[in-house]
Amino acid sequence: MIYVGTNYHPHDWPRERWPTDIRLMKEAGFNLVRLGHLCWDSFEPSEGNYDFTWFDEVMDLFSDAQIEVVLDIATRPAPTWLHKKYPVITLADRNRNRLYAVHRYYEDVGHPVFQEYAYKFAKVLTERYADHPALYAFGLCNEVGSGMPTFSDEARQRYVQWLKAKYGSIEQLNAAWAAQRWSRKLNSFEDIEFPVSGNMNGAPERMLDMWRFFSDEQLSYLVGLSEIVRKYAPNARETTNHWGENPVLGFDYLKGYREIFDLPGIGFYPGVNPEDRNALFGACFTTMHRIAEKDEPMWCLEFQTGSYGAYAPPKGALRMYAYLSLLFRSEAICAWTWRAMLGGEEQYIFGLLDHDGLPGRKLDEFRQFAYEMQELKLAGLQLPYLPKPDVALAYSFESFKVSENQRGYYKTAYLDQMMQTFLALCEENVECNIADLRNIEKDYKLLLVPGHCVMDEASAQSIRHFVEQGGTVIMTAYSAKVDEHNRVFGTTMPGRLSDVFGIRANAFERPVYHHTDTNEGGLQKQKLDLRRENPKIRMADYVVDIPINYYEILEPATADILATFTGLESELPAVTVNTYGKGQAVYVAVPAQLDLMQLLLNHFYAKLRIHKGPETPQGVAARQVGDYVMYVNTTSSMQHITVPAPGQGMLTGRSYERSLELAPYEVEVFKRNTK
Repeated sequence: MIYVGTNYHPHDWPRERWPTDIRLMKEAGFNLVRLGHLCWDSFEPSEGNYDFTWFDEVMDLFSDAQIEVVLDIATRPAPTWLHKKYPVITLADRNRNRLYAVHRYYEDVGHPVFQEYAYKFAKVLTERYADHPALYAFGLCNEVGSGMPTFSDEARQRYVQWLKAKYGSIEQLNAAWAAQRWSRKLNSFEDIEFPVSGNMNGAPERMLDMWRFFSDEQLSYLVGLSEIVRKYAPNARETTNHWGENPVLGFDYLKGYREIFDLPGIGFYPGVNPEDRNALFGACFTTMHRIAEKDEPMWCLEFQTGSYGAYAPPKGALRMYAYLSLLFRSEAICAWTWRAMLGGEEQYIFGLLDHDGLPGRKLDEFRQFAYEMQELKLAGLQLPYLPKPDVALAYSFESFKVSENQRGYYKTAYLDQMMQTFLALCEENVECNIADLRNIEKDYKLLLVPGHCVMDEASAQSIRHFVEQGGTVIMTAYSAKVDEHNRVFGTTMPGRLSDVFGIRANAFERPVYHHTDTNEGGLQKQKLDLRRENPKIRMADYVVDIPINYYEILEPATADILATFTGLESELPAVTVNTYGKGQAVYVAVPAQLDLMQLLLNHFYAKLRIHKGPETPQGVAARQVGDYVMYVNTTSSMQHITVPAPGQGMLTGRSYERSLELAPYEVEVFKRNTK
């Protein structure tokens, strides 16, 4: 079953308007609504004084309409009265100046006082609505991971305790942090500061531990909310639209997702310009990250309808987005938002209804999608779609944070490597799971490790074991450069894995002018548009001509050369492959890039008997779902697709003999004729 619905904020609208909105939702075929988020003080207007009578009425109205509710536990943002009573729960900047809660998400979720009040509110809310007939699931707050870190004195004391628990002694901490460098040894744990001040960041070892600390606090907070739901509402499911990938704060989602989340959830925001493929499929990548290795579908608790100052994507794109999300294992599509808000920070994020409360064209697209889901269900199409991939794509929150902090070296951003690899899979409609190298749980034929710069012992052992047992791993440049303390390996690289890959990869070249923001020697260096070399990559009879701004000098020991660089003084290995145990380890001397990754992946798909998805033109996503093939045209151009046999279009009713045409942003569900 597919759930289709919207986010609704009844506290924004007069009570007499509620029945009208619910009627419109019902007429649109909606069977789901998300309620309660971002309004703690509507439930608790002052400390300990609760008012649920208005919301009881809302829940009853949705129950009467047979629309199921995801009820958020709205602990962020905290009420003004709580910030005023306890200013210590408010964030502090990098210079420890206390900030004012003038925007959302200015509360320190790790502070015991904030947690005391938030957990008390969560208990009262969950107990009250645990057995309400409209309730389907509780949401564990809104967008945990979004916001900013706090550098208050209180947070520093918690950080000190976290480091004590992690390292045990100041000697161990000094060793891990290379504290002998630049005379930065610590005599006691009380010497510890956050490694930020003004605009400056401290040593890389300390920066990584700081982000781990903030991550653990957010995970711990979510654990607390989850435990409350499981204790006081044991029959309810739980989900959340956390933002573990947030570039400002975020957290290490893969470290704790199995223990915390029942239903994986997301805010699905591909943007309003489908031509931006990085944004479009970036939303799909985030979906896969949230599912990881769980055999659970995705709940799109927020689903983009408009943007700041943008009324909507092009006509047809919202419906296209919805079908695209189905291909990436969604079960629930919940529009953000029902009605464009009149006030607040998001007054020009446009909803399904306009500011005057009348439907716009976007509601028509959601209505069409909702009714098509019912028709396809009746036709026997089994959704949600839950495949069993042969490919795993490794992701690392720690590698992301490390590479962002050390951009002078990691010139190709970690997320760029991830997206180029993911897009290469998407172009061939190949399924993958996102995996945590520290703990790979399922069996795969192929493991992809793009730019995974942190190589801790657990991750290295996972790769070693995977290859020994017969798997094939492909790892790209910038990988395995630092250990778990963010210290560069003093051994042959890739660190901890040079024997598995059968190479030495310590040296590198930059064919373009290198520029750093660090003012070396007192003279500011100029940014020059200069290219020193123009290498290309030759694999068999095929030459990949891509911009190469960085390449590693690979010295094969036991590895064979699969591809070489041309256009240099002498040919150098570009891709190597090494037999190790029963499997193979492939190393790519450049960062992941779409054309090169497609070439490599197609080389190994056949060897590993990995089935590609339905063959389509570029920009058309497709999946085989039982006896059906679902085609989604993500482009603004007409697309012509060869079908595998004569059949019928379940959405259009058209008959297809050899091919079908998809108009811009159009969708078709194809079923071949049976004899």
